[in-house]
Amino acid sequence: MDYKLTFSGRFHYRCGSGVSGHYHPEDYQIQLVYSGEAEAHVNGKPYRLKKNSIMLIPKGSAHDFHVISEDGMKTVEVKFVSDDPGFTELISGLDMVMADDGSIFEILSRVVLEGQRKISYYREMSNALLLECLLMMYRMAHRNSIPVFEVSKLSKGEIIKNDILLDVIDDYIEKNIHKRFSLADVAKACGYNQDYIYRLIRKKTGLSAVQYINEKKFDRAKQLIMHTELSLSEIAWNLGFETLQYFSRFFKEHAGISPSDYSKEVRSTIRTDY
Repeated sequence: MDYKLTFSGRFHYRCGSGVSGHYHPEDYQIQLVYSGEAEAHVNGKPYRLKKNSIMLIPKGSAHDFHVISEDGMKTVEVKFVSDDPGFTELISGLDMVMADDGSIFEILSRVVLEGQRKISYYREMSNALLLECLLMMYRMAHRNSIPVFEVSKLSKGEIIKNDILLDVIDDYIEKNIHKRFSLADVAKACGYNQDYIYRLIRKKTGLSAVQYINEKKFDRAKQLIMHTELSLSEIAWNLGFETLQYFSRFFKEHAGISPSDYSKEVRSTIRTDY
């Protein structure tokens, strides 16, 4: 497919601010709200944007928005161009406004970071992430019409049991992520043997139990940095780290960047033109 990212950014709009009516003759735009609310219009049709709203604005469409939440509104936004028929068909299969499950926010945040850091092949990486984002949005829009085929050798009952058990494990991790716990604690809470829990996590995720728990902690750390104004010390405490230094080492091992540098990147207003 022939397409090109032209713009990416992260913005914080104050209450009462916004963008007056305008249009982009060549650019499509995706605007994802991760905090706050706004009233928006596209070609005269009203929309209410709130946390986790994704708005797709077709090229040439008149649009505007006005922030109505007291704490303002935070967004990640991208613009892109394409005249490829296949790409146009993909875009036409998307809803004007969708609800994000967290996956689109993660992808668009990576696009913004690529544009800011400008490391080798950042344009190519950003374009690849844009396509991944659009394909994920397409799957979200058509999740009830796309057939799912079981390829596992496990019986349907075993698949359901293991999926439910992994959900129970995830729930335990989420509820206890603020403190230290062992795999034995997880197994006891789930009512299963510790070895079985370990094998299940390895089979379903490809990670060891410790790696899986640490990935959950890392994901929560990123979310707290992105979505809140908590200090890094408060975030470290919320994730059960005894010191900020220990948390900083943990975060850098996973992200390749310190939490303080990451915070500066994702909490500031950023714009990149490609």
